[in-house]
Amino acid sequence: MNTSEYPAWLRLVSIKGLGPGIIQKLLTKYSSPKNIFKAARDELEELTFIPKKVIENIIHFDSREFVETQLKLLDKHKVCLVSIIDDEYPHLLKYIYNPPILLYMQGKLIPEDEPAFAVVGTRKPTQYGKIAVRKIVPKLAQSGFSIISGLAYGIDSASHHEALNAGGRTIAVFGTSLDIVYPSANRKLAERILSDGALISEIPLGEKIEAWNFANRNRIISGMSKGTLVVEGARTSGALLTAKYALEQNRDIYAIPGNINSPMSEGPNYLIKLGAKIVCKPEDILEEYKVKLQLGEEKRAKDIQPKIKLDETEEKLFKLLIDNNKNLSLDKMVELTDESPAKLSSILLQMELKGLVKREAQNRYWLI
Repeated sequence: MNTSEYPAWLRLVSIKGLGPGIIQKLLTKYSSPKNIFKAARDELEELTFIPKKVIENIIHFDSREFVETQLKLLDKHKVCLVSIIDDEYPHLLKYIYNPPILLYMQGKLIPEDEPAFAVVGTRKPTQYGKIAVRKIVPKLAQSGFSIISGLAYGIDSASHHEALNAGGRTIAVFGTSLDIVYPSANRKLAERILSDGALISEIPLGEKIEAWNFANRNRIISGMSKGTLVVEGARTSGALLTAKYALEQNRDIYAIPGNINSPMSEGPNYLIKLGAKIVCKPEDILEEYKVKLQLGEEKRAKDIQPKIKLDETEEKLFKLLIDNNKNLSLDKMVELTDESPAKLSSILLQMELKGLVKREAQNRYWLI
């Protein structure tokens, strides 16, 4: 979103009585906040989904102080806004009940953040829970999942750390505004996440800490994710609330089974009893998405087109390289094509001269 659009979006979300449902309907009709505010009273009154009192608020509500304050804080804390109609907005999140119309963000959300996977749990994990995170999360991150969690002590923090340590991406969903890192001891972790992920919140900058915001943000954690893994937690924990949201959002729920005598395993064991899939190793999750991930990779491969026109034999080798992670040895190409080494070498030399491939050690060719 261009910063010039910020004032209109901030004004829109500040209007009393104007919830996500009504805003989405207005955006469907008018396409932008500016167009909504340009609409005449009689035109708005024809819309059956807006109460008359709310129409009065749209026309008369004075949000200048809120907008000006937010603009100053956005600049001060280097925070940007992402609206529900922006391309950067998490795709899956758009389809939950009561999605945030506006997200405050530091860092970057990128297309590769989908698929995303939530890992949540208690703030006071046992050694068993910590080991489970170390065993599961790195493989998920290395397999292409962005790890979503809540930056809390315990399982959340461990999940962010393990994703980053594995070279993956992670996204922290705040239960506070982004100008407040909570808990403050996780400030360095938050800064580290900015290098390979994002910090997001739906809460306006400068707002004080409220307990209910932590519960509300759990719907965002699950809503951004294909699935949610509950590592440890009591029956009444926030992790179980995240699982409840995931269930309502028709997302997959996974749980680490635990000792029946451990209070921290009550939550996951309860979810398993209700039908959550048991996770004992990363593959228990990855196998569920293997086909989908492969389809995504195939789609990305099909999107790769040669820079110049190729003849039939060159195009055949081009596609062969795409289907094999963009690199093959000459011997393997001989095996896959039934062509002679001499003929393939001649074709590959022409492709190399055209800037399509490069030859490396042991006669291995890479697609450029």
